[in-house]
Amino acid sequence: MTEALPCPAATGGRNPDCPLLWVEDDPVLSDWVAQSLQDDGWTVLVAHDRREALCQQEKEVPKGQACVAILDLGLPPRPGRPDEGLQLLAELVARWPLLHAIVLTGQNEVTVGQQAVHAGAFDFLSKPVALDVLRQALQRAAWFAQRQQELLSQGRLHLSVSAELSEGVREASDQVAEQLIRHVLNCNGFNVTAAARTLGLEREQLYYHMKKFGIQRQSPAEPMDVP
Repeated sequence: MTEALPCPAATGGRNPDCPLLWVEDDPVLSDWVAQSLQDDGWTVLVAHDRREALCQQEKEVPKGQACVAILDLGLPPRPGRPDEGLQLLAELVARWPLLHAIVLTGQNEVTVGQQAVHAGAFDFLSKPVALDVLRQALQRAAWFAQRQQELLSQGRLHLSVSAELSEGVREASDQVAEQLIRHVLNCNGFNVTAAARTLGLEREQLYYHMKKFGIQRQSPAEPMDVP
């Protein structure tokens, strides 16, 4: 039987049990965002480069814990390129399979953001990012991460699909994300605009996830709203 799930929009709030790794090489911006998120109730781990980020995460976060991260892809020693940030992303999702990462890209770097999602990022946002937008993205990521942890702790994924842990936690993670996206689409009658609003995503971002997971509209008679 398919388990009934609440929609993410109904589960907002603080997530003190979901550690947050914040990686930004600008010290002024880093301190301001970290303080704001700490005031919101987040446990924030601050790092300014890839090595420091991995050390902080290794020290503070168990491998099987739900957690989130915000990664600026432009990190030392090549802050003008996304290579270091993408490498950090790859290492984090490989070692902490329940981590849900939000990557920050430049205004004209949508392709880089999509590359990051394909590499395992949960979402991407273009800089500059309003703090309220960042807060909403974090709440979505934490909800997905914590829901995933609950399901995996049972040894199986109790949704309309099931994945044994032996198949790989990262594969199980993708199945959870896919099923939750399908659930929100169903909640909204497969109206992509409404589902994107519920998830707090841009329509283009939701379309990207739908394409990634091969999700197609269930009622072909209804025209899909195309951006």
